[in-house]
Amino acid sequence: MKHLWKIFGLAALVLFYGCDRIESGNGRASFYLTDGPLEAESVAEVVISISKVEVFGPDGWTTIKEYESPEVINLLELQGGETFFLDETELTSGLYDQIRLGLAASATSGAGENPPHYVKFNDESVEEIFIPSGNQTGYKIIGDFTIPDGGVTSVIIDFDVRKSVVKAGSSGQFILKPTLRLIEDANVGSIEGNVTGEFDGNLVVYAYDDGEYSESEKEPDADGVVFANAVTSSNVDAEGNYNLSFLPSGTYDLVIASFDAEGNFIEVKTQENDVELEAGVKLDLNIELTL
Repeated sequence: MKHLWKIFGLAALVLFYGCDRIESGNGRASFYLTDGPLEAESVAEVVISISKVEVFGPDGWTTIKEYESPEVINLLELQGGETFFLDETELTSGLYDQIRLGLAASATSGAGENPPHYVKFNDESVEEIFIPSGNQTGYKIIGDFTIPDGGVTSVIIDFDVRKSVVKAGSSGQFILKPTLRLIEDANVGSIEGNVTGEFDGNLVVYAYDDGEYSESEKEPDADGVVFANAVTSSNVDAEGNYNLSFLPSGTYDLVIASFDAEGNFIEVKTQENDVELEAGVKLDLNIELTL
């Protein structure tokens, strides 16, 4: 996929646009899309097609980008700090509290083509993701960010696909119910490191706000999602590495859980509590499995 960036390298790019190029009363903003991982290894792609990006601020709704043809994005490529560049533009300075993603209508797919939104499995089978009303109204992401007068900012939309694409129990259809975070790059850091110890299956590291994790998180919610209230998560790769990206500054509890290849929860392996993170910091934290 094109336009993949490491977000912590964006500061130099944004600062390239000198303040003397910005009109009085305006500021510059860059917009990026990122995603968290799925627990299941049987899924090869989760694809959405974006037609428009809008923001709501001092001038009401403003279109940031409208694509001539929908931009096809595989969300599973946007993990571990990777992002997709949506656009960069000059806007009226001030407070913004919503972003809206326009999504392509299913009718845009032709004979023999994949639908605009779909899940592709390792066996090459494809299941369409249905959009209950997003084709008409788009999906709104609620969250504040400020464009400073004469200044610059970067805004990241965290899609979190494991919570956003759910399988309806009665119909068996995949439905898009986005659970999105809106993040200002200047306010976040990351936690990364290596997990060591013996385990069966695949490991996932979940980050919870301090004190928010409880045993009930291991039980699926109404949409079948486990660990549903985690702020973000990271799969542990074959070398034992993990990367929890775009975390606001604060104190976190990390929960490490194991899953089988189909994404079924096995057990919690260990916890790391009271992990403090400051904005702009890349915190190295190695974890040894103890449970």
